[in-house]
Amino acid sequence: MKLSFTLIEILVVSSVFVPFFIFIYKGLNSTSKTKQKAEKITKLSGFVYKLKEVWTNKFIGLAEDDNMLTYIQFNEDKHKIFNLKLSEIKSCELITNYKTGKDKVTRLQYLDLKIAFYSSLKEEVILNFFNTNDGFTEDYEMLRVEKWNNIINKNINIALKKAS
Repeated sequence: MKLSFTLIEILVVSSVFVPFFIFIYKGLNSTSKTKQKAEKITKLSGFVYKLKEVWTNKFIGLAEDDNMLTYIQFNEDKHKIFNLKLSEIKSCELITNYKTGKDKVTRLQYLDLKIAFYSSLKEEVILNFFNTNDGFTEDYEMLRVEKWNNIINKNINIALKKAS
């Protein structure tokens, strides 16, 4: 009787905690795969990144010596890779979109950074930080996008002061 009760307790406890640990492992494994992909691509470019960040399927990094901003979005079919010179960037603007659902709850739809260039020949670049259509949940993306908006704008101003 005591053995069967102990066995049932072990089964109940493991049925609660094992899925939890599996989800944690899968999440960490996915992020590490994205880091490995990003490192492989960034090593080919030859830049040394002073600031970098990896989340979900995205990478952003700032190579201060080369005055370069790199953004990579890993997709199933084709990766989006942007190497942007900070000296060519005119402005960086935060774009957000919220939508109120039928349940009258306001939800974040997407977070982007819009990069404009001095040259009229270059089109504006949109760096996507969060999109509900990607299937990922929001994970401090608002803090992340604000942080990178400030970093880019600060470095644009530093590059402008150096040029003048």
